[in-house]
Amino acid sequence: MADQSRTIEPTVNLLLNAMGQDARAALLEKSRRTPIEVGEVLFRPGDAITYVPFPLIGTLSLVAQPDDMPVEAATIGNEGAAKLPSALGSGTASQELIGQVTGEMIAVPIETFTKHVQEEDRFRDLVYGYVEALVVQISLTAACNAVHHVNQRCARWLLQTHDRVAGDTFGLTQEYLGVMLGVQRPSVSIAQRTLREAGCITFSRGSITVVDREGLEAAACHCYEMIRAGYSRLVPLRDRR
Repeated sequence: MADQSRTIEPTVNLLLNAMGQDARAALLEKSRRTPIEVGEVLFRPGDAITYVPFPLIGTLSLVAQPDDMPVEAATIGNEGAAKLPSALGSGTASQELIGQVTGEMIAVPIETFTKHVQEEDRFRDLVYGYVEALVVQISLTAACNAVHHVNQRCARWLLQTHDRVAGDTFGLTQEYLGVMLGVQRPSVSIAQRTLREAGCITFSRGSITVVDREGLEAAACHCYEMIRAGYSRLVPLRDRR
């Protein structure tokens, strides 16, 4: 994992910002800023969790691979952190974690993370609430992939990603979107064209732009709002700066 030699205090990650200033400064004392690169594998199943990633800009993807067919289980952005269940449990990764959209994250050493969970009541409550919200997202994503049309699922995924990036345009290939949705490229092409013809998005080679957010929300299944409501209910992400 590439990193820089300085610690930082975030102003973007909502989970970290919900901490008290002193507690956050202590948590980040040995942390590092590191880039998120599309397709970069941060952890594979069985890898030891050496740090906890807190995205600032861009997104990470938790990926399961049943029958060697990779499918996204959860999108993780600046609302929280990745690999929390593994960090709090066995200490080893159970699913693959990859870079989804280019950006930056904060890598908090696992020893520092677990120490603060044990000693800081506010941080522990935030982390446990976030883990529960993440379980809600994973469960609803699995159900959504099983019962909803690919066009609806595509709209949901684009909304979740749009929530977590800076601006309306982000890098995305049809091949990569197919992995996220667990479908073949022709199905992705049809879904993208349908959303473009509805005026919700435009796309060019390697990038996509959300041009009608309300239209995209109307095109998505209700799973998007259910996931968002889960985070709002379980994680009190108020700015504590």
